[in-house]
Amino acid sequence: MAQIHRIGEPENASETKAILKLAELLPESYHLFHNFEITTGSGLPYEYDIAVIGEYAVYHVEVKGYHGVIRGNQNEWVFENGGVQPSPIPLANKKTKILGGKLKKQAGLRDIWAETLILITDDNAKINLLDDQAPRVIRIKEAFDAMTDPDRLPVRVDSIRRHHEQICRVLFGTRPAKKVQRIGLYDIIEKINQTDDRAVYLASHRYIKTNPKTILKVWSLDVYADHQDKERQLEVIFHDQNALRMISVHPNIIDTGDIFAWEDNKFVLPTEFMDDGRPLEAYLASEEDRKISWKEKAMIIGSVASALKHCHKHGVIHRDIRPLSIVFSRAGGTKLVNFDCALIKSAPKLKDPAEIKEKLDARYVAPEVWKDPAAATPASDVFSLGITFYELITSKRPYADIDEVIKSGSVPLDRALLLLELSTPGSEDFMDSPMDAVAVIAKMCEVDPAQRYKNMDEVLEDLSILGD
Repeated sequence: MAQIHRIGEPENASETKAILKLAELLPESYHLFHNFEITTGSGLPYEYDIAVIGEYAVYHVEVKGYHGVIRGNQNEWVFENGGVQPSPIPLANKKTKILGGKLKKQAGLRDIWAETLILITDDNAKINLLDDQAPRVIRIKEAFDAMTDPDRLPVRVDSIRRHHEQICRVLFGTRPAKKVQRIGLYDIIEKINQTDDRAVYLASHRYIKTNPKTILKVWSLDVYADHQDKERQLEVIFHDQNALRMISVHPNIIDTGDIFAWEDNKFVLPTEFMDDGRPLEAYLASEEDRKISWKEKAMIIGSVASALKHCHKHGVIHRDIRPLSIVFSRAGGTKLVNFDCALIKSAPKLKDPAEIKEKLDARYVAPEVWKDPAAATPASDVFSLGITFYELITSKRPYADIDEVIKSGSVPLDRALLLLELSTPGSEDFMDSPMDAVAVIAKMCEVDPAQRYKNMDEVLEDLSILGD
């Protein structure tokens, strides 16, 4: 039986079951630590369910209490009850990398392999994933083989038993986990996502009973940074709010509250919750939800164009239009989000976010913005919206990197594919004037801003005459 080291408390029955069963199955030389945090250099804590120090590797085990048939791909998982969630593997891999990174900083531990496992606690669950990392998803009955057979690892390894004491000392000098349950006046329902610079939660306001659900974006300030770097971090954190303050309310722009401080180094932005709302990126990654009609797609693009027209009128260029920045709900419509990279022309003294080019997505950004972010105009947002429109119809991106477009001088739109999608009876994209629709998208995606629609008024005018 493996040795259990309790750092924090199990959060639910699935975690308790996983801890006890793994300890029962694994050899006594193995060490099992559960419910702890590791903090990155930026001061952002990552929560871990279980780590197992085994004979050949350190295993980061993410516990999931899912039931029934689980289908999906590298982007999302679909459950029997119709629920859809992002695949847990990418975030788990990131956390594994952080765990392994702590070891690589120590002499004698640099060759220790850290491996990701997603543990489904229901042994009757059926897992059907179209993902080359699917072998990392296991059930409890498969755990012994997964953690004792060195041939299951992607690298050649030797026994690490002699390093166990040092590994334990390096990894678990961390404070006990404090799973976030409340933030200010909000009760946390679940963590939705986490990146290196922020965590996103679904929460419910404790006292507001009308539409209490809220999305909370939480940034952590690196308390060990010098004064200048702290000021830079704060500029980045508050940039989204600075842009939205200039814009004012619009039905197709996400509504937010004021950022408030939490604990001693965190800032929290309450953001409007859309019932059944999902980023357009999630729809594009799902075969089931790709069946959006032409009418809905035109409505989505028109709604975003209307939101951008409003932004441009108030001196704000979004610069980061892509499927991730558009939230769509059949019940609640379309909302533009993510103003972290916005150019605020109406406040020229406001600095651009630090490392702005690193934040822009090379698959959607306008070529002139990629060359010089400060050169953005309303036509730059037209370009990115056009690329998004093309992908929404064809389910493909026209290119992988904007540098390809800059070198060639043109966007490689597959017009034949566009025309086929728009003119095939029975297709969800079938519409009355496919040639005109292709022409509109092509003009939105012109490399030369002078050949492109110059503003959203022109885009909206042509969209309005395309018909259904």
